[in-house]
Amino acid sequence: MSVGVIVLGLVSLLVLGWAGWGWVSDRLDRAAATEQGCPAGAEVLRVAVSPSAERPVREAANRWNSGPTVVDEHCVRVNISSAESAAAYAGLTGEWNTRELGDRPDAWLPESSLWTDRLAATDDALLAAAPEPVASSPVVLATPEPAAEVLTRAARFRWAELTALTSDTNGWTRFGHADWGRLTVALPAPLTNPASALAVQSALVGVAQESPVTQNALARQPVSSALSALARAQPSEVPDTTRAALAVLGESPDMADAPYGAVATLEVDLYRRNLGDDGRPAAKRPLWEVVADGPTPVADFPFVALTGPDVGPVRTEAADRFRAFLQEPAQQREFSRAGLRGKDAPDRPTAAMGMTWAEVGPGFARSDPNTTQRIATTWANAVEGGGIVTIMVDVSRTMGGDGGDGRSRLDWVKDALKGYTDYTVSGSLGLWPFSRSLEKGKPYAVAVPTGPVTNRRASLHVAIDGLTPNGATDFYESVVAGYRSAVQGYVPGRRNQLVVVTDGGADGAMSLSQAKAALRRVSEKDKPVPIDVIAIGRDPDRAALRDLATSTGGTLTVLPDARGVVGALGQAVTVRD
Repeated sequence: MSVGVIVLGLVSLLVLGWAGWGWVSDRLDRAAATEQGCPAGAEVLRVAVSPSAERPVREAANRWNSGPTVVDEHCVRVNISSAESAAAYAGLTGEWNTRELGDRPDAWLPESSLWTDRLAATDDALLAAAPEPVASSPVVLATPEPAAEVLTRAARFRWAELTALTSDTNGWTRFGHADWGRLTVALPAPLTNPASALAVQSALVGVAQESPVTQNALARQPVSSALSALARAQPSEVPDTTRAALAVLGESPDMADAPYGAVATLEVDLYRRNLGDDGRPAAKRPLWEVVADGPTPVADFPFVALTGPDVGPVRTEAADRFRAFLQEPAQQREFSRAGLRGKDAPDRPTAAMGMTWAEVGPGFARSDPNTTQRIATTWANAVEGGGIVTIMVDVSRTMGGDGGDGRSRLDWVKDALKGYTDYTVSGSLGLWPFSRSLEKGKPYAVAVPTGPVTNRRASLHVAIDGLTPNGATDFYESVVAGYRSAVQGYVPGRRNQLVVVTDGGADGAMSLSQAKAALRRVSEKDKPVPIDVIAIGRDPDRAALRDLATSTGGTLTVLPDARGVVGALGQAVTVRD
């Protein structure tokens, strides 16, 4: 017998032994759990789940809890809470709102990896393991039955044609329905609605002729023009969420009176809307599903274990075990019965008016977090009109420190500022650097006064290139001066804001209480200017920075290093009250 054969045999035995031990270990754990009975004081694994997947995951947790399970000699029970993904993301990257969201979770299951990608881009230390999909749901069009008939038979709808269809002034006339007007598709805020984000990316793939769409592709004129055209084609009064947009369309008596002709949605959310399983009354007129021909985006429902002050190795291991439990055939069948698509589980809900459950075309890949954020920011800027944004940048000596991947904090910030300057299509932008004695004895300088961005791009690029770290951080006096200027230059009818990027130092003569008092003196009730602070570093004075920001209606985002500043800046200027 050859040495190779012997080695191969030993490897095979080791693999079988490891698999066998996993099987035996699981049975031993369950036997120990049965003996212990898993008392009320058992270890609790808290899992926050998107409402779209709550029901099957809660049922799975009930099955898990009914058969006591031991992990590393600890009984573990699973507790499921429903959390909108946008709220969960904001809590995980900022302060978790226990009153509204319950206890901070040990694991998270949002609708799409768009959320876990953003979380990793902001702070990858928050993820205890790599996310793994446990179910899926394709992005489809939801539309009244007559329009679905046209889009599936005459039009053979493809995502790559979305921009052309919605930009065509002939609209439904080309399909013999002139009385329906323009062909409009509601795409609620792509920043917070994965179905919209994936639909927009899929439409741009058709123009870019590459998947995924990259930042280099977005810089090409045909792609950027397609994004702008798709945004301009948005109907007025589109609700903020996909579920709300579905509800509005379902109330419309006919196509001629509908505020828009279709909504991009996850298949599972359309199913839940038609049944009234999403917290709203069942639709008066069920909407019909149109599954596109060709490459189709799919939401992958990733399960990820999280880190945190109360998350020990037992909960991390339990999260991995529960994720594997969800991926088992029995749970996959439950996902499919709930309107999702479980792996190798063709079961479908029996009550499925308007649903086709058609096969989806492969070939789509989602964009990276920074490209996704750039698309969302450009979209909001085009749809809502640009805001009046003054950005203050800390250029103290510590901003020259390591910001991640061997680059300084300020280098990352400069890249983010250049990108935002380039893809902001409307509104106003200004730039103020600040540090001790920066200009004529003042700790700040007006590098570029706040004004229309379209005629300031060159000046902004020059000013950004000139930012260099030096001196100490005279934080509060600088912020008060920037806030005063923003109030004085307030533009009615627009969102006016002050964005402050800093690494958290606050040395200087002015204290927090003095700064807040100064802000109150210069503020005006009819001129709201929130201060949104982006703090870089693991040990900024969170309490003081949050107190300052929230006193003006603003927010605090803390990044462990500067690699997440692109997304944080985009988030700050995109989120609307």
